[in-house]
Amino acid sequence: EVVRLGVELSVYVAQSMFLLCDDILTLLWFCYGLWRDAVRIVPRDSPVVERLLLVMHHVYTKDIKPKNGAYQNDDNNSVQWILIRTTRESLNSGFRSLNCLVSFLKAGGSCGRVLTSRVEDKVRNVEEKLWCVKAVSEGNGFARNVVESNILDLWKSLFDREPKEATLTLKVINNGILRDLFLPLSNENQAPPPP
Repeated sequence: EVVRLGVELSVYVAQSMFLLCDDILTLLWFCYGLWRDAVRIVPRDSPVVERLLLVMHHVYTKDIKPKNGAYQNDDNNSVQWILIRTTRESLNSGFRSLNCLVSFLKAGGSCGRVLTSRVEDKVRNVEEKLWCVKAVSEGNGFARNVVESNILDLWKSLFDREPKEATLTLKVINNGILRDLFLPLSNENQAPPPP
């Protein structure tokens, strides 16, 4: 069930990315903000944060293709960005709760129903926010079933024990992913969108 919740949250991250795909800089700022807010509270090497980063990188490199015309601009803030800004807060809260649940279970805790229901509430909250723009994200290429099947593999190993060598390799991979995703932001002279 924990893997399913991680996949659900990740699918909504992907849907949010598809909503912003006509403005790559805004999309990358969304990803950066989501990751930055996650690592403010949760350690960078948390399995949940690692999977969030992997999901964003996978969707960005494999699926995002700008579709001209779908991006509605409203005084330099798109309608999509205004919605996604509030959705990002709910996603962050969901990933924090999911991290607490995973940490609890990895430490040998059982049940965790209270923590599970907290994550489920966050998933429902994000789903309600994104329901009104489902057609726009689908028009930009978002296909829930395809994205979900691709993301599932990233989450299946959530509770696998990794040898020390694998952990070091993952750190190198994560640093490369961070460069791939966020280096374009440091190369731009443009200020980030409002928080």
